Amino acid sequence: MPNRDRDSFGSVEDLMSYLSVIENTIENTVEDVANSFDSMTDKISESLRITLGDQSWLPKSTKPLSRPPPPMATPVGYFEASRDWVSRHRAITAAVVCFLGTGAFLIWRQRRLNRVKRRAKRGKNGQRTDVVILAGPPSAPLTRSLSLDLERRGFIVYIPVNSLWEERLIQAESKPDIHPLQLDVTSPSSLASTIRKVTALLHPAEAPKYPLRFVSLILLPQTPSPPQSQSIAHISADSWSDAFSIHLLSPFTLLQAFLPLVISHESSVLFLNHTNTPSLSPPLHGETNVVAHALDSYISTFRKESAAIGNINIVDFRLGALDYESNPDALQMVVASRHDDRRSDSGPEQKKVRGSPFRELHLEIFDAIVGKRRGTVYVGRGSRTYDILGKVIPQGVAGWMLSLKAQKKEGRDRKKADEDADAYQASTSWEKVEHISGEEST
Repeated sequence: MPNRDRDSFGSVEDLMSYLSVIENTIENTVEDVANSFDSMTDKISESLRITLGDQSWLPKSTKPLSRPPPPMATPVGYFEASRDWVSRHRAITAAVVCFLGTGAFLIWRQRRLNRVKRRAKRGKNGQRTDVVILAGPPSAPLTRSLSLDLERRGFIVYIPVNSLWEERLIQAESKPDIHPLQLDVTSPSSLASTIRKVTALLHPAEAPKYPLRFVSLILLPQTPSPPQSQSIAHISADSWSDAFSIHLLSPFTLLQAFLPLVISHESSVLFLNHTNTPSLSPPLHGETNVVAHALDSYISTFRKESAAIGNINIVDFRLGALDYESNPDALQMVVASRHDDRRSDSGPEQKKVRGSPFRELHLEIFDAIVGKRRGTVYVGRGSRTYDILGKVIPQGVAGWMLSLKAQKKEGRDRKKADEDADAYQASTSWEKVEHISGEEST
């Protein structure tokens, strides 16, 4: 009995599913027939309307009305079309607006800054009162350019020197407000004597009507640039000692000696460092990387301690590529240094990279001296880009890219050497042929 009920129940379910299929089929068929009938009726009515409308013997009152013409498209103006496009592409519109807005703001800000005249403060009688100590190699193009620009803007510039040749180099400029300052950082007695002279200059026994003010100490610790890349395994202890002494110990000692005057006058301290190569920390540049990162750590520590020392404006200038050839003040030094390099190195010339104009650096230096710039300032082509890449790209990528460049250079050098060898072999073979032909003729 239970099996019979199960069989009957299964048969009933099959019957219901079969009936539902038949019902759906009938509905679809009826709907298709109705749609076909409607379309056929529309075609017949349209044909009759056209046929009866063309008959001339029918009166106009009995003729069927023709369909109204389709509405003409209203012309859309540029504003409406632009608004429709913006509503359809909101993401692209937002990106374009941000890009154009940022560019316009930067251009406006740069033009506004360039229109402002930057001049040092003077006394009522026109006497210069602001003193700047520019601690950098007197023979460096950057030192010469900055000293001449600061002198033109009304500052009294003192450049530390350590030899008679450097003193004569500064005196050769024939500028009454650019003075050499004899200073030997390796001699504590000489350093103390120089500090006493500068203190007496700033604080004389008889108070002048317009006293001098020590406004800024500018440090130019030049990073080492060896003539060719070399690994740490091949850098001697003497090279490390010279690099630390020249590029680290000298500016550190100089800043420590002038620190009391900096604190008493609330002067600004400016560090100028070339950071394009050290930002990537490439291999085979051990001295450059170590010196640059040591300077960064020193500046960071000094900046944190300055809050407890006094009101000191510490500015770290990260320099990129600068256009030395467009600056007449630095061009003479560049030409002389290149002449010396060519005399000492017969290798192929490096590819020229056009940098930012020196005017940008001059303006930023002045703003930092007067306190309008603080923290870190990026000047020069590639300074900010290299800094971001050094923080973003994984370790080893920069080394891999530079190794590819080194391989390409090595391949070019090998190809050139092969060509020179072939040319030499061809010339010797021609000499042998000429020698043999000469003997035959005799």
